[in-house]
Amino acid sequence: MRLTSTAFVTAALALAAIVPSSASAWADSAGRSPSSLPSKSQWLSDVAPVADALQSHLEERLPDVADGSEPAVVLDIDNTSLATHYDRGRPVQSILDAVEYAHDHGAAVLFASYRDADADASTRRQLKEAGYPVDGLCLKPEGHSPGKAAVKLGCRKSYEGQGYTLIANVGNRSTDFEGGHYEKGFKLPDYDGALS
Repeated sequence: MRLTSTAFVTAALALAAIVPSSASAWADSAGRSPSSLPSKSQWLSDVAPVADALQSHLEERLPDVADGSEPAVVLDIDNTSLATHYDRGRPVQSILDAVEYAHDHGAAVLFASYRDADADASTRRQLKEAGYPVDGLCLKPEGHSPGKAAVKLGCRKSYEGQGYTLIANVGNRSTDFEGGHYEKGFKLPDYDGALS
């Protein structure tokens, strides 16, 4: 399903309402990202309202899934599903909790990442060791890449082509959301690009 511009604006306004103002304090007046990021506890505090909104959406949306449809959640990996910068190899627990709820209620758990294609096996292992179910993994294709946004969009289109209805898309960069092909987006903080 394609995200409409109204839904995107609504999601963006909702996100602006739930991301604490401290997240914007990490850029200087010229809009440049600082050399340091917030503490792990501050980052987790900034992630919490987004994870709560995701959980609420899943609780509302999954009971309304039509028989025979294939609901799915699509997630970015680094600093979205896994706490790569702060605690390498460990899950972002509030996101994992929401994903486990989705999986327990019939949704597939799919991943879209700009990691290299030859990292498929190691990435699956990392995700499973962190506790994530992995129903699909889409990585950057070998050879020339059209860029992060195009790769992520291609992943979502591929999942739709497999019959999935992408009820939620979770990431921490704007490139995780460009081009639509999901019902609702949930953006974790990236501190103006400082946290990739």
